[in-house]
Amino acid sequence: EMLQGIGDGDMFYFVHSYAAQAWEGNPDALLTWATHHVRFLAAVEDGPLSATQFHPEKSGDAGAALLANWVEGL
Repeated sequence: EMLQGIGDGDMFYFVHSYAAQAWEGNPDALLTWATHHVRFLAAVEDGPLSATQFHPEKSGDAGAALLANWVEGL
């Protein structure tokens, strides 16, 4: 799980002005939501698919932890 060990207070760098506000994919996928004016999909894990709406590489220690988790899961 790419978000393992990442706490509720950890911050990630978002820069886009668009966001997915619904998920119509696999109902068993692990979804992570965020809110900035509206609730939006921040990350998805669904089998071999791992996707984020934010930039882990620009997200400091939290981003480094996420990337380490992702690499470990390959």
